[in-house]
Amino acid sequence: MEFKEKVILITGASDGIGKQLAIDLSMRGAVIIASGRSPARLEAALTEIRRSSPRSIGIRCDIGSRAEVHQMISEVLAKFPAIDVLINNAGIGMRKPFVETPLETIEELMRTNYLGTAYCTHEVLPSMLARGRGHIVNISSAAGHIGTLNMAGYCASKFAINGFSESLYHELKPRGIAVSVVCPGPVRTSFNRTFAQTSPRSPTSLVISVESVSQTVIRAIEKKRFQVITPPSVALMCALKRFMPGLFRAISHRLFRSHVSPQPKSVS
Repeated sequence: MEFKEKVILITGASDGIGKQLAIDLSMRGAVIIASGRSPARLEAALTEIRRSSPRSIGIRCDIGSRAEVHQMISEVLAKFPAIDVLINNAGIGMRKPFVETPLETIEELMRTNYLGTAYCTHEVLPSMLARGRGHIVNISSAAGHIGTLNMAGYCASKFAINGFSESLYHELKPRGIAVSVVCPGPVRTSFNRTFAQTSPRSPTSLVISVESVSQTVIRAIEKKRFQVITPPSVALMCALKRFMPGLFRAISHRLFRSHVSPQPKSVS
């Protein structure tokens, strides 16, 4: 894809992967619609984005709210003729035994990570289908392929995104709309740092930079690749699970069981 003058909406663009994507794509000539929940962080990110793309704008939006998503997309389509690429990047994470996790947290994870992706996609698709072109990019996770200890709620939301993306691929490809799902392993972001030190910790050799993920996403858009798992070592782990699930589960259990508390706390 030639990105010059393309209108690209990125959720969660005020920090981490989303911010890096916004900066990198703006340097390629794209007009960025940066969405985020924090007005202060969004404004700071927009200052950097506009150095390369003066027409770019920021919109404060909680993607877990259907009403706010509807308002955001309506506002964008009133200012621009089309949204060429939607990058569903916004998300939240956690790492805690399921029995210790309040159900409100589980609901928030699913509402932001999965339903937010569905809300944005549902609002953007009619205009893409009317033109017969566009690209939906969902930022998922390797945790959408591998169930990881103490991350049941997060993994569930990412497994949902992967299934959602695969179904959409078959539905939309004949109608000219590309779908990509990018599944990074652990990424060096403030998002990851909030629970990076909790057990079990991700090996440092698997942690990648936001710059690396951004370039992976851009290549996926350019080549219209459906799925990319990064880094290669994590892709290999996912392949092992796919082709030898029993062996993979046995190895994972050996690695994880020492991190399981014999008497977990319950949620009152």
